[in-house]
Amino acid sequence: MRSSKWKAVLVVAFAVASAACGADRDDSLGVATTAPSGVPSDGAPATYPSNGQTADVLSIDNTFLPQDLTVAAGTEVVFTNNGRNPHNVLPEGDEAATVWGVLEAEFLPGDVYTRVFDTPGTYVYYCSIHGTPTAAMYGTITVTEP
Repeated sequence: MRSSKWKAVLVVAFAVASAACGADRDDSLGVATTAPSGVPSDGAPATYPSNGQTADVLSIDNTFLPQDLTVAAGTEVVFTNNGRNPHNVLPEGDEAATVWGVLEAEFLPGDVYTRVFDTPGTYVYYCSIHGTPTAAMYGTITVTEP
């Protein structure tokens, strides 16, 4: 009787282990394949290499020009401080500019900050000295698929 209980336990354990090891995607090359929509099959957003294009954003006194910018993925955006005061460029929700952006110590009048936007999406940014993510000195970069 005891032997049949252990056999049942082993059969269940083997079934669970086999199911856990089943194939979920092809990891053989370590590369995610891209679905037709531009989103890799593993759910991560698609990124694109630099396309050699640039777009300018000026920081002047209390505004970014243009305030709204649309670029293709892979475009380098060049932020130039043409104002009389220090500014910063902070992504919404990232006051330390850890993901991208520049703090005021590195963005004094005449300074330049660049970033290649390689992933489609909408990027809201602002200058915390002269605005908030929704008022005064803020901007939006919309990145489209190439």
